[in-house]
Amino acid sequence: MNEHLSSQELIKAVLASFKIQTCDLEELSGTNVTLYKFRPQIGVRISKIRGIKDELAAALRVPSVRIIAPMYDGCVGIEIPNKQREIVPLSDILESQEYLTSDMALPLAIGRTVTNEIFMADLAEMPHLLVAGATGQGKSVGLNVMLMSLLHKKTPDELKLVLVDPKKVELSAYTSIARPYITQMMGMPPIITEAAHAQTMLDALCRLMEKRYTMLNELRARNIKEYNEVSGKPMEYYVIVIDEYGDLVMDRQYGRNIENYICRLAQKARAVGIHLIISTQRPSSTVITGNIKANFPTRIAFRTTTGFESRIIIDCAGAEKLTGCGDMLYFSGAEITRVQCAYVSTQEVIRRCNEIGNIHANRRQKVLMVLAEQQTEADDGRDFIRRIAEKYRPSYAMWW
Repeated sequence: MNEHLSSQELIKAVLASFKIQTCDLEELSGTNVTLYKFRPQIGVRISKIRGIKDELAAALRVPSVRIIAPMYDGCVGIEIPNKQREIVPLSDILESQEYLTSDMALPLAIGRTVTNEIFMADLAEMPHLLVAGATGQGKSVGLNVMLMSLLHKKTPDELKLVLVDPKKVELSAYTSIARPYITQMMGMPPIITEAAHAQTMLDALCRLMEKRYTMLNELRARNIKEYNEVSGKPMEYYVIVIDEYGDLVMDRQYGRNIENYICRLAQKARAVGIHLIISTQRPSSTVITGNIKANFPTRIAFRTTTGFESRIIIDCAGAEKLTGCGDMLYFSGAEITRVQCAYVSTQEVIRRCNEIGNIHANRRQKVLMVLAEQQTEADDGRDFIRRIAEKYRPSYAMWW
């Protein structure tokens, strides 16, 4: 009998069997899920609706459903996965009117919502972004989509990138735009892959942050926007992208210093136009610590293995019920939005980067200079002792 009923009729039947009276049931179809909204009658307990999600999933013959109760307008929402998933191409996002007419300082065009609307966010307003989820659920593709939306909107005079890729393979496609867009240091590759290089670069960015605050103070400006309005030489925005943050902080020698630098940048750097996007496939309390969560109010959760990991990322369960393949929850501190991330292949990223690199081929590369004594201060104390021992006491160097 259930095979001949629509999903809307099945939802009404299940709710009626639990004596939950509703009105104004509305169906909104999306690329990945379909949202059913209704307004419960007065006297119906919201906790009772939340408690029947397993019964709804069994009746609808789907692995899981997500219940949003209450929504922003007082309604209750039930999200049902579609039997056939639709891919959201990156070209659809970059050619949309919302993206083309956007006046955001750092626009991130991420994908489509449940109601098929283009979802965009301003990184400058976040001001930093944490991306986490289980492996293979779309984090690297999501980072590529965000980087593409920035590169197609901002010129090298407006945007500089710092790319850190401990896995050494995810961000290698951006080598072709190293000259116009990527900031690097003398003796380092454009895509940073080593923890020691990452620590030195983050230390240099902290010094750049302090220098920029001095420049703001001289012009009595409160932030980069006010400074650029009155300065003859405007500042460019810096976006730091770390693909696998967990690998860096778990490093025995440099992990603690790297976390301290990231927390320092997250606390102070937004006013001077330095913003961070960090991604990790280890949503544990040892990686996403209290300091990280406090300084990254905007977070994206891809599908997680357990509800505990979902709570670590977005402070509530729900990410474990996602369908994977770019299905995400966008958490902005106050509300959660479900978004289907756009898809871009590695070949398309390479092609677009080659095109952008050819357009700005004559641009000079941005190089951060760090003095030798500053590099010594940034080094770990144990490493410094090891070098001294090797220089003056070769016979005892083995103990270090």
